[in-house]
Amino acid sequence: MMERYILFLLLSWFLVQVVKSECTAGEETICKNNDYIFQCTGNRVIEIQSMFYGRESNTICGNSPIPAGGCSAPSALGIISSKCNGKKFCYINTIPHTLYGDPCVGMDKYIQVSWKCVEGGTDTVCEHSDRGSLDITCTGNKVIKIHSSFYGRESSIKCGDHNVPEGGCSSASALSTVVSRCGGERSCHVPANNYIFGDPCIGVRKYMTVSWTCEQQRVPHKQLVCERVTAQLSCSEGMNVRVTKATYGRSDPKNVSETIFHCISPDQSIVYAFGFMWNE
Repeated sequence: MMERYILFLLLSWFLVQVVKSECTAGEETICKNNDYIFQCTGNRVIEIQSMFYGRESNTICGNSPIPAGGCSAPSALGIISSKCNGKKFCYINTIPHTLYGDPCVGMDKYIQVSWKCVEGGTDTVCEHSDRGSLDITCTGNKVIKIHSSFYGRESSIKCGDHNVPEGGCSSASALSTVVSRCGGERSCHVPANNYIFGDPCIGVRKYMTVSWTCEQQRVPHKQLVCERVTAQLSCSEGMNVRVTKATYGRSDPKNVSETIFHCISPDQSIVYAFGFMWNE
């Protein structure tokens, strides 16, 4: 009887402490010693929009002093994005300073995070399996964005029971290989084998795990610039320039220089007719 009562108390505590969201999008403030669980259903996965860890207010999550100028962990967004993006389920909390660093020692910090559920997925393919490869397809006018890719072995139970090399093993080129095959494409095919990724642990059966989302295809901008003329490439608020193609010369009697670029986040690029440079 006592064991059941203890189990009931533990379950009640867990339900109180954990905030669980199965919405398609949301914003949440998470105070000290609390947790948050993102969850997407169907063919949708998590995409983190923004993430703050630190303290900029003396009223959020209790009355606490603020250091001059506030404090925040600059790596928080990258850490949580790599942990959660492309997954159906993700858990975060405010406890471990080792995850985000401690931007203001001795002060109570909080998390403010925004996210949404988007088309995408996470999938694992075993080496030497009947399936043997991963096929990714995005619907409509969307293209693939790869968030993470792993090829090697870190688990002894995935893809059958196997010994794991000390420290695990992984292909250093796994992410760049999958990005080059799939990034910006509407569909792609990725075999899970040593020919594609190299062999990070000879004689050990490996597996490939890839996380991706489908994002709206961006319409490229084109700018023609004559010699000895300076052109400025700019994007609307919330986007920045990424040059995807630049030529200098003459392909017809009228045009000298052509630049094709996409807008991806806030910034500007300057392109010169006798070359080009850009701010990232």
